[in-house]
Amino acid sequence: MRRWIATVALAGAAVLGLTGCGLPDGVDGNLTDQWSALPAPEGFTPEAGTCHLAYATTAYRRSYFPMKCDVAHMTETVYVGTTDVLSAPPKAGTADYVKLLQTCETKVNEFVGGDWHDGLLWFGLTLPGVEAWAGGAHWYRCELVTLDQIFGEEGQHTGSLKGELTKPGSPIRLGCFSYASGRSIAPVACTKKHNAEYVGTVPVASYAAAKDRTKMIKACHQRIAAYVGMKYSSDMKYRTGVFWDSLTQTEFANGDHRVRCYAWFSPDTKTKSIKGAGAKALPIHYA
Repeated sequence: MRRWIATVALAGAAVLGLTGCGLPDGVDGNLTDQWSALPAPEGFTPEAGTCHLAYATTAYRRSYFPMKCDVAHMTETVYVGTTDVLSAPPKAGTADYVKLLQTCETKVNEFVGGDWHDGLLWFGLTLPGVEAWAGGAHWYRCELVTLDQIFGEEGQHTGSLKGELTKPGSPIRLGCFSYASGRSIAPVACTKKHNAEYVGTVPVASYAAAKDRTKMIKACHQRIAAYVGMKYSSDMKYRTGVFWDSLTQTEFANGDHRVRCYAWFSPDTKTKSIKGAGAKALPIHYA
């Protein structure tokens, strides 16, 4: 229909020309030389320093409702980056996806003031949809989330997490625990009786290494020795037990190559942290 209307209009213009009707003064008849060029379309880009009620792997403009972080929220946008080298949003597990996640990890660690593994924290990548990317929206969001407990679910948080791991006594930072093998792990103030303590992370070169019990025991014992401030030796197995967080194959494929380690004193208990306390904090128990 639109093409038919245009044809009729042009035919009318031809009739006017044949009947001798001229153009009004100041009109040259050129319909294209007076129009300014339309501006290039601009893709929507979200803002860092905002918070959100939910985490999503794919974000759409119509569902973008940022909020202030001083009210209860689930995620905090730590960083918004852009990339113009990809033709589409990268899929999880690909090299391009891992590269963006590694950038996010660096930004998250800078933001919280330490290794995010040291807290009840998790971060994820949020990307535009395929259509938005094709339209020029080449951004990615680094979203930081708190967990309600180790191995737990995403929880709500009030306030920004900026510098959280530098704050003395932060409830987000991992510390001492009451641990029952295979059953439960509950945070306990290090000044109260406890039988386990988080000592940091160890790198793993492969998913197979993360599943190798012998390698993980040795790596965690070495981490405990460094945490306590003593030289590692094979007698660490007589000083303390260990356990560590499991790492899934998906997590490893997406670039998380560190495993959390814990010293486990059971059946002993302690009422202060072993950090920097030296070998005396972990006496040998041969029996």
